[in-house]
Amino acid sequence: MTDRTATFTNSPMAARKSTLDQRIKELRAREPVDINHGEALLLQGIATASLRKQLIAQRKIDLD
Repeated sequence: MTDRTATFTNSPMAARKSTLDQRIKELRAREPVDINHGEALLLQGIATASLRKQLIAQRKIDLD
């Protein structure tokens, strides 16, 4: 029988959080960039789509 005592692994969230913190720091340090109205609408659409509630039920995906 195999010994199954506590096994510890490296948490992927720890590495991801430091990467996310680093990315936020880089974005805040960047100079502002002017964008046109079309680009603003595109970015707004992307943001809205990423925040939409997503449900998966009975072999279909429902995006609210």
